[in-house]
Amino acid sequence: MDGDEHDTARKDAVATAYGRLAADYDRIGPRIFSYFGERLVEVAAIRPDTLVLDVAAGRGAVLLPAAERVGKRGRAIGIDLTPAMVDLTAAELLRRGLTQAAMRQMDAEDLKFEDEAFDRVLCGFSLHHFSRPSQALAEFWRVLRPGGTVAVSTWGQRPALFSWLRESLKTYEDTAELVGQPFDTPSDLATALHEAGFIDVRVTSEAADFIYADDEAWWESNWAFLQRGALDRMTPADLQRFKAIAFERVRSVTQADGVHQRWGALLAVGIKPRD
Repeated sequence: MDGDEHDTARKDAVATAYGRLAADYDRIGPRIFSYFGERLVEVAAIRPDTLVLDVAAGRGAVLLPAAERVGKRGRAIGIDLTPAMVDLTAAELLRRGLTQAAMRQMDAEDLKFEDEAFDRVLCGFSLHHFSRPSQALAEFWRVLRPGGTVAVSTWGQRPALFSWLRESLKTYEDTAELVGQPFDTPSDLATALHEAGFIDVRVTSEAADFIYADDEAWWESNWAFLQRGALDRMTPADLQRFKAIAFERVRSVTQADGVHQRWGALLAVGIKPRD
């Protein structure tokens, strides 16, 4: 398989995986993506008249608050590779009456927009999924106006329980084909933006506690993350055995108000030079 075929296969795998998740994505358990989506919009300093592009918009964790910020004088466009994500988020925009926003199906590495079309380009928790992240960042640069801002989030701190879960499921599904370079250190993320040509790059690290009502709520939330593919492949007997082992782990992070998980993110901003 040559490079282009590998890239196409990987994109198809990502689209298929997230199509399976789309209905439940960021809808079961605490809204982790929505929380950090709000934070990314805040660090991007979006004004009411801003033209915003949200790359890999998913279910709108970044797009929805961005659309609220730009108001009727601005415009917010979200793109995603997965048709189900596009359809569901477009329906949510309609339900909320956010006529200043829209969704389109599109590849982050081949943006169908004119040069210098946007004041802000945002991308939440998706850089590690791109087959060629440097090409995606080059596209962010191309469609951004001089003096405009790019804002990107990646995963930083991950809960020990999540890391154990993903490691334990490798025998059922290897998600390596879906995840490339993680960009999970400030230096890696800053370097990627600098190499794309952005200046005044700033990377901040943030973390927050997210609480699941109980162990069953935590268990159900796993059907809205990439590990769903592995869980779906288990036999009913294997799934029950694995659930019992997982619940033993959950007890160590359960408090009176529920299951506590601390998630961290890196939030990076950079500027496209004016000349």
